[in-house]
Amino acid sequence: MMNKKLSPEDAFYENLTLGLIRTLSNVPRVCNVTLERRQPLNACQLVNWEQRHCVYLPEDMKKFYLSSDGFILNWSYQYAPNDIRRVGHIHFPHLLQVTLLRENIETTSSHSSNSTAVPNSNSDVVGAAGSSQSLPAPIATGKDKWGNATPIITAKSKIFEINNVNEVAKVCMLYESTSSNNPKFYLLELSTLSWQFLADTFSEYLRMAIAHLGLPYWELCFSTCGLPSWTEQLFLLLAPHLLEEHEPRRGRVLNPACEHPYNIIDPNIFRGKPKSVAKATATSTKQNHK
Repeated sequence: MMNKKLSPEDAFYENLTLGLIRTLSNVPRVCNVTLERRQPLNACQLVNWEQRHCVYLPEDMKKFYLSSDGFILNWSYQYAPNDIRRVGHIHFPHLLQVTLLRENIETTSSHSSNSTAVPNSNSDVVGAAGSSQSLPAPIATGKDKWGNATPIITAKSKIFEINNVNEVAKVCMLYESTSSNNPKFYLLELSTLSWQFLADTFSEYLRMAIAHLGLPYWELCFSTCGLPSWTEQLFLLLAPHLLEEHEPRRGRVLNPACEHPYNIIDPNIFRGKPKSVAKATATSTKQNHK
């Protein structure tokens, strides 16, 4: 039997997820792989978001949202014949859901610095709320647990929440200055307000989510608190190499040796869906309203 030819829209999401849907569908006990597709933003909506927050989105992120206003990929795992649970999850929010987190960080930092934080004499981080209020020591250590530089938070910094990870951490897009259009992506651990570096670019963060198969709370692989035990069991079952002590992702090695190949996202896939798809969607919408 010949393979069914993919529609332009199917091909777009196949390329966007680097074939992850097909890969997961072939993994034993993984089932109910679903992808929530979304319409693209128009340029006006994107500019409105930038003007509201007084920052410029990086080019790869702009192209992503002009192609699809986020997406959600879910999958389930069959623990027993009658025990199927949804565990896998990749969530890229609607752009309107990418919200400013800065005020919350300032408030929490202020309370922490007045109670438990010990000043760090080696810190070169400026207090977020002003010169008289310093951020707590965990934020100002200069290096995360993997040796990557932690961000310098100043009055010009802007922090946006991308995802909440099990209420213990947040994935943040951080502009160290509003004049920059190259934000970096960090994991903010809420218990200590410490930063762990995740990715230099939006495309890299997207690729990391796919490389980790959307396994639950995969971002906590890069945290100091680590994965919940039940999640670690899933990693050991489905992707044990991701837990190796010297796994290249831990050291942020982006060009590893050939025995650890990486799929690369082609920026050309970040484009508007073909006109034929857009017309078909519009026709379907009109028919549904009749």
